[in-house]
Amino acid sequence: MDRDSENWLGKSWDLVADIGGTNMRLAQVCNGQLIAQTHYETGSDLSIDAIFGDFIDQIGCSPTHVEMAAAGVITEQGVQLTNSGRFFNQIDIQRATSAKSVRILNDFEAAAWSLVTLNAADLHLLQGPALLKDKPLPKGNRLIIGAGTGLGVGALVWSGARPCVVKGEGGHCRLAPDQAEEVALFDALIGLWPDIQMGDGLAIEAEALISGTGLPLVLEAFEKVHGQRPSKARSGDIFAKAKADPSSLAGRAVKLFCKSLGALAGDLALVFSAYGGVFLSGGVLQANPWIFDDSTFLQSFNAGGRLSPIRQNYPIYLTHNTNFGLIGAINAMHYAPVQPDGAL
Repeated sequence: MDRDSENWLGKSWDLVADIGGTNMRLAQVCNGQLIAQTHYETGSDLSIDAIFGDFIDQIGCSPTHVEMAAAGVITEQGVQLTNSGRFFNQIDIQRATSAKSVRILNDFEAAAWSLVTLNAADLHLLQGPALLKDKPLPKGNRLIIGAGTGLGVGALVWSGARPCVVKGEGGHCRLAPDQAEEVALFDALIGLWPDIQMGDGLAIEAEALISGTGLPLVLEAFEKVHGQRPSKARSGDIFAKAKADPSSLAGRAVKLFCKSLGALAGDLALVFSAYGGVFLSGGVLQANPWIFDDSTFLQSFNAGGRLSPIRQNYPIYLTHNTNFGLIGAINAMHYAPVQPDGAL
């Protein structure tokens, strides 16, 4: 426990958590400020109860409220993490933490809440007017898209001066071949991962092309189409190979990744009229900012036919802050607090 946490020992605090496909981040929050933070591997042998119990033991007392973001579809029964075998519900978390109240958010519902309190120092501009220290970011609806283990999408809109979040599963929108040479590739990818097929054609889930989970299979599909033995390379190795040799199959896989991300982001920016900005986040993108040095992403984002000029007017930023899920959970508590009866 650090000194800040010791100063809050015995005082009221809240617990925020961001549970993704690879990592779990837990943090102590006092008066809206992150005090103590730690992380665990989502795939560890520890149960959810044990993970929360271990963190609370470090703090020394139970939280008042738990606000957690989880990478899965939230139902009345709980949440099944999309890219993990873990399942839990509010009752599990309340029992493990002894908190008075618990709320589970979709991970990119929380990510969208993080857009309320943006810090320009955490942003790298890809398209739009230059960022200035004394000039606020553009007003308007904001869209966040994050590629990590999976693919998440969230949006922040305004009701007068009040921020509101639109949650959904935009990472599972459909993408399909748009060039003849992609037909065999998509067919091979469906053969490797049948669950991603949407309908009986070649349309697939966007997450299959734009995620750390999907990229190794995209490369394997390229290798199959080109008659090569599967390399079974991991996502990080594929990005490294692509950076070193853009003409390699790994380079072509990453180029398709960027093209698909640009197309999806541009389409969703139109859906939400994201004049307040499109924000790119997630572990894969934050670890590989060099992919935006190439024009592939922006060309695909702005390729909107008759509406290309509109797409070109949306500001686009790459975010550097890895705590966007935790920050979003804090903002959700502030702007959409849980009422005593559990309602918003």
